[in-house]
Amino acid sequence: MSTRTDGEPQQPTQDPQPTATPFADVTDSLLLWASQAELAVSQRLAGCDWFPASGYTTDDLEAIDRFFGTFLARQVAAGAKLPELLEITPGLTVASLVARAARVLDRDELLTEYLVGLGLEARPEWVEHLSSHTADLLGRVGLTVPEDGTTAVELLTAHAGVTSSEVGTLLELLDRLPGETTGAEAAALLADGSWRGHWPGSEGDEETDPVHLTATESVARLAPGHLAGLIDAIQALRAFALAHPNSWLDRDRGGLTPALPGLVAEAVVAELRERPVGTLDRASAVGVTTRELRPRLIFDAERGKVCLRLPEQRVEDELGEVSWRVSLDGTTRIFRTGRPWGEPTWAEALDVTVEHQVREVTVQDVTNGITWTTPVVDTEDPVLLFAVNGQDLTGMATLHHPEVWVLTPPDSELSDVVTGDELPVLETVEVHGWTSWTARRLDLSHAASLQVTRPGQTPSATTNHLRCVDPRQRVRFRHPEAPLDDVKTLSGLPLHPVSLVAEFPPTISGHDEIWQLSISAYARPGTAGDEVAPPEPLEVPAEGGVFAIFDPEVYDSPWVGEYLIRLRGPRNESFRHRYALVEGMSARTLIDDEARTVRIPAGAGLSEASLSVSAGEKAFGVEPRRITVDAASAGANFAVTTEEGDYLPLRFTPPRLSFELPVRDYPPMWRTTRLVCAPRDLDAEGELRVRVGGEMGNPQVRVVNHHGAPVRTVNLTAADAQTYTGPVAQLASSAATLPSGRIELEWNDVRVNRRTAVTLADLSKDPHAAGVSIEDGHLVVDGAATGRSLAAWVWPLTAPWASAVTLPELTARTPLPEAFVDAGPLAVLPHSADPFTTLRAPQTPGASALVAEQPGHLADQPGALADLSAFLAGETDDAPADPSVMPVLWDLLAGWGDADHSELADRRRAAVTTAFAAAPGAALAALAASLVPAEQQPGRVIASGLATVPLAPATGDGAEDDPDEAESLAAAVIAGDTPDNTTRTDRTDRTDGDDAEHHAAWIGAMELLGALPAAAGEAEEGNPQRLRELRRKLAEIAGKGILTTLATGRDATLDTAGIDQSTVLIARMDATQQEALLASFFSSAELVPGAILDDNTRLLAIFETFHRREELTDLLTSEGLIKPAVSLLRALRSSNRQLYSSARIRFDKLDAVNTEDRDNAWALAPVVSLVFALAARMHAHGLMGKSRTLEAASTGWSRLADVVPDLVTGDLVAAEAMVLAETYPQLAG
Repeated sequence: MSTRTDGEPQQPTQDPQPTATPFADVTDSLLLWASQAELAVSQRLAGCDWFPASGYTTDDLEAIDRFFGTFLARQVAAGAKLPELLEITPGLTVASLVARAARVLDRDELLTEYLVGLGLEARPEWVEHLSSHTADLLGRVGLTVPEDGTTAVELLTAHAGVTSSEVGTLLELLDRLPGETTGAEAAALLADGSWRGHWPGSEGDEETDPVHLTATESVARLAPGHLAGLIDAIQALRAFALAHPNSWLDRDRGGLTPALPGLVAEAVVAELRERPVGTLDRASAVGVTTRELRPRLIFDAERGKVCLRLPEQRVEDELGEVSWRVSLDGTTRIFRTGRPWGEPTWAEALDVTVEHQVREVTVQDVTNGITWTTPVVDTEDPVLLFAVNGQDLTGMATLHHPEVWVLTPPDSELSDVVTGDELPVLETVEVHGWTSWTARRLDLSHAASLQVTRPGQTPSATTNHLRCVDPRQRVRFRHPEAPLDDVKTLSGLPLHPVSLVAEFPPTISGHDEIWQLSISAYARPGTAGDEVAPPEPLEVPAEGGVFAIFDPEVYDSPWVGEYLIRLRGPRNESFRHRYALVEGMSARTLIDDEARTVRIPAGAGLSEASLSVSAGEKAFGVEPRRITVDAASAGANFAVTTEEGDYLPLRFTPPRLSFELPVRDYPPMWRTTRLVCAPRDLDAEGELRVRVGGEMGNPQVRVVNHHGAPVRTVNLTAADAQTYTGPVAQLASSAATLPSGRIELEWNDVRVNRRTAVTLADLSKDPHAAGVSIEDGHLVVDGAATGRSLAAWVWPLTAPWASAVTLPELTARTPLPEAFVDAGPLAVLPHSADPFTTLRAPQTPGASALVAEQPGHLADQPGALADLSAFLAGETDDAPADPSVMPVLWDLLAGWGDADHSELADRRRAAVTTAFAAAPGAALAALAASLVPAEQQPGRVIASGLATVPLAPATGDGAEDDPDEAESLAAAVIAGDTPDNTTRTDRTDRTDGDDAEHHAAWIGAMELLGALPAAAGEAEEGNPQRLRELRRKLAEIAGKGILTTLATGRDATLDTAGIDQSTVLIARMDATQQEALLASFFSSAELVPGAILDDNTRLLAIFETFHRREELTDLLTSEGLIKPAVSLLRALRSSNRQLYSSARIRFDKLDAVNTEDRDNAWALAPVVSLVFALAARMHAHGLMGKSRTLEAASTGWSRLADVVPDLVTGDLVAAEAMVLAETYPQLAG
């Protein structure tokens, strides 16, 4: 049985005060880090029996190991004594020792390897000191020390739990044991060595038998209970992976019991990711590849864009698609992805540009019912880190890359605090759309740390926001030559003609090490391929080295295949890479017999192309021998074969012109074949974009009349390395004057030195169709234009939330989907078909869409949606009040517009407003989930009356009582499909406000504030947990100042962010003077997104008011908002003096301003906004009676919110907090 050193539970003890400091260099830049880190480690270890319970991950421990080793080496070099340094830093010493034990190769050399890994000499006396003092160090930080008789190595191994070098073998043992084996039973088998009876062929000789669990056996004998608990947790993870074989990596594993500590979980998850449960011969098996299932940030350095990559998702139907909703700063946009050519199951990934800096992005895969929240910018640490290939590294504590991209505000300094030097910048680019942010590519090859500091901060080696740099620990795969042009494998992998190269860093142990190279054929994600070659040992020198993975001297025939390579280190390090290779192959693409290098639209489709393939010194076969692509095909398949039986199918896809010509009827879409449109259909506000797969010389686009004469020419410019753009305005104005004509593109094909011209669009005044009707379940086209290849998008008008159906071939009589028969009128938009490109239907039909009338409504939907469809069809007068359909109600309300005052529109608006009033809390949450743009949401809330009612979380019957059902239905609403086949991630119990932090900040804050009164009541009854959690979330979303407002009833930002006489004077200055003065006030306010009531955020709202002062002057004077505000201010004085004094703060700041002067009227906007907000929220909480003045001014107030939304929303949140402080004094705590 394990006990503490004295047999009693032991707490961390205070180190004895030394008579003199053991530090030889008190100016060391890492001394502060060492002091802070020692305290932090000791605090985390307090109360832990075994080290893994501290929660430290390998990433954390690598940083500690790197900095601690550098610190010790410096101090020893300056004359300090290592034993004394270790004695005064027991926490760091224990953490680094256990970290080394978790990755130990030779247990007998653990302490020697530890010292060498820290960058120190392995002196015998130091090794002896560690051996004799390890137990004492463990005890001093409060960790378990078993009974006497154990060695330091055994103690450290026990605290590591399961060493990384034995994780694979342990998992394979669990695969071989009966499935119901418990941790205690497995630990007993390991303790006495009888586990080998379950492993045929295992001899038990560590020298000759590669199958051994020496370290784990030691833990089983020394700490059987500890190991049993870890194995039980591993068994729970294995069961979870078996239950969800395709998605377990992406699912939340926080609810698994028992939970596997992070230090062990990382190694187990990494092994199971590559080699699933049931894999045999794990030591040599390459394993399987996996697909990305979770959205992630990437950085496209070529375009200077931060993007959110939407992952590949399963799509069962060939024409099916995945519907996505991406919410950024409260604005939700819809994206759809489908299966690319040749892919049988998965929709393609999509990169969505993050257009400006935000705190987070919410992504919903509504087709499969999964929601993620992806953090973007941390206000406390405004930096994003990406690898050179675009991979997000921001969350890493240790960077293993010699170069990284660092995205920061431009005034940030990037330094290595270990050396005190600035980090060398190799390249700088502006970040597209991110105000005043830059991306810098750093050289970290000789760095030890990375710290980003802002103005007013001094670089220092603190534990806050300090990243470790250690590029030594990563094996890198390098492609010596570029892949062959236009040829890929059927799985989309580029094809290379020469071997892949592996570059090894210096070894961790400081000695030569044996790594294992395994190569298997690539199958597909989730499936293991056949072994290509037996595992090969690689002797890696201590200083590192370079190895060719595919040795050309091994075989007489060429390497031909698509491979998955694995390099396995002695500590179970696993580095893998996919690579397609045909050794010695060369390929040449011929288009129109070398006339051009890109396929262009031709009469029957596209230019014809062929591929010429030749072998190098080693011969191979090609089937078919002549590889051609006809005009109607996108590409051609062929195969490379060898006499030894290798067979590699390949896909030849010659480059083709693609262009995006904006027209009025639908959003811009990339296409390949020419389109037909009316001369007046070109979108004058759009931009033409063209790609030909390479450089274009002197590209021009012109409008040609019906006689063949050019009437307008526009030059295109390079937007990036692949895309050329030009404005459409001049083209549209010229085309509009023609009865017919065409749009032509011309450029120099620099690779063949030849001028190329192509028609992008034919202009014709004849429409695609004169009309449409429905007969016997078929769409009948009247007056169809002849000689055109047409397709059509069809929308059900009684269900505008539903996605359009694409009819890929529109004929005179085309069958309709069964669900669209007797489903009410249909909108039909014929368009030019493109067999080479997938054209996604717009979200809504364009203005020129035709309507096919028929009775009924779209009934093939869940109940609430069918009811809503019936309401829109006029078959019922009541709008459904089901919260799950409220996001759609907001979309419809915004789409009807305020200007339409027809009887039907007024009736619909009244019905929807009534539905909102029945559940205001649910209605507000639904607004955040709607497609209403963020800048329009505040005005919608005011116009709907929600600003004047209590916003407590909704309760009641129906969908609210079944969150699963409500969520499923909401997903169906958004996706435009039934939820029968949706899948959802595991969810835990939800509380009010759980989703608020992922909405627009002001909506989330209002939801949380609305939940406070009930939570305060629970706190008074002795249950304060919910109130504490709501306050924590409030501080995160709205800023810490809101807690002060709830305590004092006063918003401090009213004093710091406002308009006064000096602001008004600036407005009268010359524009150049204005910009110079304003820059000094707002220089850094918008660089980093902050909480809604942070000073910077409130200051930006005032900045917005200043810049839109002309619109505000017109609005305030024309809508008559000033007199109602004065009247409401008087009402505030009689109702509540405290709130009245807050309302006057902004007004008093304008004492020296002549507000009766029309030119100064804009300065009253913040005053009006706050007065209206206070009056509305006081009315909602019963502090003021119903106000006709406020009702009459609501239209003007909502328009004020449309002009300055950030000002109005900030005031609404602040007003709610101030009113709650007056109404519920118990919220002060």
